[in-house]
Amino acid sequence: MAETDPILQKTKLVNFTVLTGVVLVAWQMLHPIPMAFQLTFLVIGLLLTGIPHGALDHLVQQETAKRRGKPFKLFVFLGGYLLNMLLYALAWYVFPSFSLFFFLLISCWHFGETDIETYPQQVFLTVILRFLYGVFVLSWILLAHKTEVGPVLLHLVPARSLLFEQWLWLSSHAFWLLPLSGLILLVLLLFTGFYHNYPHWSKLTLQLLAILLCTYFLPLLPAFGLYFAGWHGLVTLFNIKGFIIGENAAADKTLFKIWKRALPFSLLAITGLLLAGYLLPRYAPLFDPLPLLFVFLSLITLPHMQVMHGLNS
Repeated sequence: MAETDPILQKTKLVNFTVLTGVVLVAWQMLHPIPMAFQLTFLVIGLLLTGIPHGALDHLVQQETAKRRGKPFKLFVFLGGYLLNMLLYALAWYVFPSFSLFFFLLISCWHFGETDIETYPQQVFLTVILRFLYGVFVLSWILLAHKTEVGPVLLHLVPARSLLFEQWLWLSSHAFWLLPLSGLILLVLLLFTGFYHNYPHWSKLTLQLLAILLCTYFLPLLPAFGLYFAGWHGLVTLFNIKGFIIGENAAADKTLFKIWKRALPFSLLAITGLLLAGYLLPRYAPLFDPLPLLFVFLSLITLPHMQVMHGLNS
């Protein structure tokens, strides 16, 4: 019975992420991790789980439509997906500060919806706890790397914008906001575990806390990669596997099989990134790719979050 327990299976997968985090922290303490490896680690994480967990959106939406007794047409789905991205890209062009704020909000909700289970008959409580969790996860990661985050924000919004001024206030009060974020995250995770009475919730909670603790001691890129790819992307892939083929699937229907089904759209996204990486330095050597990459991440997050909301519902 234990072998088919979905939470126990998750803990076995996340053990590798925790081990990776501990090794990276030890490296960082002995000698600062080179920037080349930081970028390599982030890219590998995106290739393994970051991109694939979003490349399965069409399969998730197809299963959601099936369960709701509604028709599903791939081209209609892709058209709506791209339209969402196009409209959001237009919003970035016209209202960059608002678009960044909106991206932070939907990221908070998306992270919270992934990690905080639904409370039966408690819709309002579920919404509040999920959003609070996402806010404090994002606060923990950003405030722990405030010196690295500030320059990134200046690539996206004006220095005199209200959003950047609010960031300056938050970063100046990180000495108490950061431990507060950690404390609230701990309380939310413990409350969720006790409420649902999961048999292995304590180990999974400790693993997540260990990952978040590791991010504090790492530079921004590997810290983000560790949480986003090693936790969020990995757990989401597992959830998608359970949603599409069942949590207690047969041995031949493994997580790797689901990952392979993401390959077509994963390869398409990877090809686009490689093409951009080749063309930009060649034809626009002075062009800063960071804002473009950040905006692209936000563009794919919006429709992805809508699809995953159907799964989590």
